[in-house]
Amino acid sequence: MFPSRLWARLTLGPEGIPHSELIMLDQRKRMARFVAISIFALLLGSPLSAFATENGFYLGFSLGQSDIVNPEKLDEYCATAGIVCGDEEKDTAFQGVIGYQINNYFGVEGTVFDLGEPALSTEAPIAANATVNVKGGALSLLPQIPISSIGAIYGRLGAAGGDIELVAEAPSIPRRESASASGGTILWGVGGAINLARATIRLDWQRYAFNETLALAGFDLETPDINVYSATLLLRFPKK
Repeated sequence: MFPSRLWARLTLGPEGIPHSELIMLDQRKRMARFVAISIFALLLGSPLSAFATENGFYLGFSLGQSDIVNPEKLDEYCATAGIVCGDEEKDTAFQGVIGYQINNYFGVEGTVFDLGEPALSTEAPIAANATVNVKGGALSLLPQIPISSIGAIYGRLGAAGGDIELVAEAPSIPRRESASASGGTILWGVGGAINLARATIRLDWQRYAFNETLALAGFDLETPDINVYSATLLLRFPKK
């Protein structure tokens, strides 16, 4: 028994796996680690010069979807009109874009936007809805990390200003309450970009948080925040 146990200890690892297989597994792990480090180095190194050639102005158009972050605020607007709103409705958001890519890591961008009319609505016992509409403009700084020559991931931090309108209505009663104001907010978001020959396609998320207080039917109510998920097509005009 003793020689066989000794032989087992010499030929098998701690998990009962032959030492030869353990050695092969260790070699594979080292090779995988080497390949991963090499790919990472290539992504961080060689592509930066290719991305740098695209510095310059760009123009574009964005199409997306807007929704309400905190619908409980619109519930309050519905209550001022004596109605109950339940189902959230998203809407289409549009943005026009002009920007300048300063270097590999920073860009500056101006936008004009219409966030549509995201709403809360209900069909029973009566048709009713509460909508929020925001139109305006924004100026943002876009810090980014190049990912090879094909694109980048980026963040967004800026300021936005615009006109905000809130409406709560039940046409069949009929009952309608509305309020509007102009205000400003901090704008933030994240996204990713893919570069084509002379164009860029971006997918991103933005948060508009207009913390304005509007008087509606004798109540002071805060405007809800809005998320925008969008796709953007940019035409680039690189520096010569």
